[in-house]
Amino acid sequence: MDPKIEKKSRLILHENPIWKGLVILAFPVFLANILKTLHDIVDGIFLGQIADETVATSMQSAVGLTWPIFFIFISFGMGLSVAGDALVGQYVGNKDFENAKKYATNTVYMSIIMGFLFTIISLVLAPSILKLMGATGSDLDYAILYLRIRSFELPILFLSFAYQSIRRATGDTVSPVLISTFAIVVNIILTPTLILGFNMGIVGAALSTLIANVLMLPALLYYLINAKSGIKVSFNVKHISLPIIRDVLKIGIPASTGQSIQAVGFVVLNAAIYSLGNNIMTAFYIGNRITSLVMFPVSSITSIVAVYVAQNIGAGNIPRAKQSVKQGMWMGIVIMAIGISFLMPFRYAFVSLFSHDASTIPFAADYMLYIGIGLPLMSVFQTFLSTFQGSGDTKFSLYLAVFRLWILRLPLVYLTMKFTDWGPAGIWYSMLASNVISAGFGAFLYMKVKFLPKIRLSNKLKVVTT
Repeated sequence: MDPKIEKKSRLILHENPIWKGLVILAFPVFLANILKTLHDIVDGIFLGQIADETVATSMQSAVGLTWPIFFIFISFGMGLSVAGDALVGQYVGNKDFENAKKYATNTVYMSIIMGFLFTIISLVLAPSILKLMGATGSDLDYAILYLRIRSFELPILFLSFAYQSIRRATGDTVSPVLISTFAIVVNIILTPTLILGFNMGIVGAALSTLIANVLMLPALLYYLINAKSGIKVSFNVKHISLPIIRDVLKIGIPASTGQSIQAVGFVVLNAAIYSLGNNIMTAFYIGNRITSLVMFPVSSITSIVAVYVAQNIGAGNIPRAKQSVKQGMWMGIVIMAIGISFLMPFRYAFVSLFSHDASTIPFAADYMLYIGIGLPLMSVFQTFLSTFQGSGDTKFSLYLAVFRLWILRLPLVYLTMKFTDWGPAGIWYSMLASNVISAGFGAFLYMKVKFLPKIRLSNKLKVVTT
């Protein structure tokens, strides 16, 4: 066994306390997520510094409009990475490294092909989708331009998701962070330079991200093929295996479908928000950027929960898999509570960094208040999603996504918009209610998780259930 994999597997499979291992492995992911959040914040801040407030608001609104559409596309890459987390992780826990390599290789191939496919789809369908959302005028023009430029990075993003899932499945959270940190730092430097220095506006915002991802590509390929430790991928057509592809799709399709259904739901939600005015859309965009400061530390923890669940299921230690879920959830709740208690009193000051538009600032501050109240329960929601992903029971991720957005949130939004005069507050209420209730539904689905291996076992595995 690779000594580095063995060391990380020992931490995941045997060492106590579990929360300490979660912190050790999540910390590099946390740093990368913080940097990513800072980039998103920088993006929004510098678009907001454009001299013409109307143009600035329109550009920020356009970026907010494109986010759920872009998320629809990348959700399929994220679904494949979920399958990589679960299957590669379970094989590593089972100490079957030959099959782990085979599954990693096929996941990479599928990710690259799908990335190119969605680039074409994005280029062709961007105008039609944005028009369906109700975008018009300069908002529409800016959004089409931004989305089309960003679409060229999809193959690299999909490859990045696959690489991260493969390394994460072995317990290596440092290598992916080093590569993504480089890209994020380049992005942060380029963003103000292109937006304001070269007066490129929204084109500069899109190009800075695209260039940073292109510069990340050589490192991704090098470490996938020539990594000194961990699982290496072999780029050889003869290693493509239809049975393996079917196994990956069996887990990846429900995960991708769940992610894409959420994304489509956000397209509908954003269209509803945009119908109230582009200042409301901008408020939503700004509020999400700021609250992500709290969300990303928690998502760092929950992403490692998925690895703990996968490897311990592969090793047959079900009680430890369940204990990692419990400890990860409580850590997330505490982090969320602390973060929100810090952000809420200063929310007007934070919002003012992004916008000087007097019609936008109060709406963004109100949105932060309503969504912040329910954020601790979002850590519960995220932990359940990670559990479903690590266990390979991704159909529950699909059920939870459909329930939260299509059964709860969107009908509530429709009802408040049609039968009340609450305005944007009705949408914020609906989002809060859907997050709270979905946490309870996630707990119901969690009780149905069987924590059984989803891999082809190469040895007789003794499963410990109590």
